[in-house]
Amino acid sequence: MQSPQESAALMPNSGMRDQDQEPVFNAPWEAKAFAIVNHLAILEHYTWPEWTQYLSSAIAATEKAAPGAVTYYEHWVMACEKLLADKGLLDAQAIDERINQMMAEQERDHHH
Repeated sequence: MQSPQESAALMPNSGMRDQDQEPVFNAPWEAKAFAIVNHLAILEHYTWPEWTQYLSSAIAATEKAAPGAVTYYEHWVMACEKLLADKGLLDAQAIDERINQMMAEQERDHHH
């Protein structure tokens, strides 16, 4: 896995595609999740090895319980939430409130 500085340089724009010509992100929220995780690492709220450990744990736990039920960037969000909560940077209520706010924004955007 790349360092946050290397990953940040890969932030997609609307036309960026990977080597197989597939979109790098399937939805705007995936790009936001990517950017948030990288930005927090750059700001040294956690180390890149800490992040990769949390992401690996999230993937392992969900894939064992329900293989294929969670997308890659959903794993990113789950790992980020747990890491931020464990570090005391966010509490569960704040995370839930922000998720609800983002879902409402997404729903509103889909109706326009």
